[in-house]
Amino acid sequence: MASYARTYRDGYVSAWHDHPRHQLVYAVAGLMMAKADGTSWAVPAGTGLIVPAAMLHEIRMVGEVQLQSLYIDPAETGAGAMAACRAVTVSGLLAGLIAALCAMGNPWPLPPRAHHLSQLILIELGAAPDTPLALPYPPDARLRRVCDALMADPGSARTIDHWAALAGMSRRSFTRAFQRQTGRSFGQWRERLRCQIALRAQARGAAMEQVARDLGYASRYALQAMMRRRV
Repeated sequence: MASYARTYRDGYVSAWHDHPRHQLVYAVAGLMMAKADGTSWAVPAGTGLIVPAAMLHEIRMVGEVQLQSLYIDPAETGAGAMAACRAVTVSGLLAGLIAALCAMGNPWPLPPRAHHLSQLILIELGAAPDTPLALPYPPDARLRRVCDALMADPGSARTIDHWAALAGMSRRSFTRAFQRQTGRSFGQWRERLRCQIALRAQARGAAMEQVARDLGYASRYALQAMMRRRV
């Protein structure tokens, strides 16, 4: 297991790439927006994104981001915890283990302390709960057309019937297909999209009252209540 720590400026983009090892990208501070495995991920401070070996991914920094990253050999005992792409909540214990390993500066040969830290990290990653901010993109082109339109106008108050018509589907077929392909209802998907947008705006210091109006909420309190439910 190798470690890496760095601070990135607002707007920095790590363009599409992959790694021969599994990776954990942990946001110590700030907000990362990532794309991987057909899903858009919001990775705010206190959460991390697990990216399996050889998986293409892109990461954008929103605001100044303090990042700690781990690279794990897929053959390492316990690396099965890293085999699927997912965003996880980083507990205080796991954050302390990651910080301790990063502070060691990748000594080689690996001393016993670094080895034990890495094993504890893998155990804690296997137990880490998923975060609620994944935004899967449906494979069906008709549903993607709806998602693209909603991304362009996330505050739209149009009804499900409107979106079903845009997809060229009946309401029932649309809602069933959307749930099946994304694992979320259309309403849940739209709420997650709005939450991601609000998190980006918040990280950049935007006026949340205006953000709330743009996203179709009566006030910033209503928007913040939704964000508390999601995050």
